[in-house]
Amino acid sequence: MEGSQEGRVEVSAPRVLRSLPGRETLELGPCVVKRSTERWALGRSPGAIEYENLRQLARDGIPVPRALSWSAERSGPLRLARRSQVEMERIEHQETLRERLFRAAPGERRALGEKLLALVVRLHQAGWCHRDLYLQHFVLRGEELVLLDVGRARRGRSLRARWFEKDLAALLHSCPRSVTPRERLRFLRAYLEARGIGPRAGWLAAILRREARMAAHRPKHGETRPWEDL
Repeated sequence: MEGSQEGRVEVSAPRVLRSLPGRETLELGPCVVKRSTERWALGRSPGAIEYENLRQLARDGIPVPRALSWSAERSGPLRLARRSQVEMERIEHQETLRERLFRAAPGERRALGEKLLALVVRLHQAGWCHRDLYLQHFVLRGEELVLLDVGRARRGRSLRARWFEKDLAALLHSCPRSVTPRERLRFLRAYLEARGIGPRAGWLAAILRREARMAAHRPKHGETRPWEDL
């Protein structure tokens, strides 16, 4: 077995937060554990990747859960199967950003949008793409936004514009109905201005096209669409 740990806490009676084929997220007291099972595993394990992403994002000043440990173990013929997990701090929160926006008055939505804008601009300017940047992957710890589910996040100078466009399209697509089209467009324009991206770059049209494709996509494994509940 391989892995790394920082102050791991053993707690019994886990609570299942999410369960999909090959993936499971559990709450164990003050910790959250994400487990994955791969039949044919190549490269670094999902546990190792998310652990390192959490550590690097924190070093870049992005508010994320504290990484605690990761581990991986191979099994089966030729040891190609792999089970891995990552353990992280559980963020105390009452609701996701999406849930808060759904019930917020216009003034509060505007203030939350400014916080979200500052965090997303900081994330992207640091060279990161989240690649799954739905509003339900932000939670409110008090009044601070914390970013979750960073296992798919990538950082690098060679990241293509389409990954940044996908992040923005996911934010747009996961907005609750209470966020008006004008508010959504205002957010996108403020983001482009903050990043110094002019109208001729075609980003706004590209984001809207990608959001339309998301609307036509059917989620895998029968998951609820991220925009259906609110």
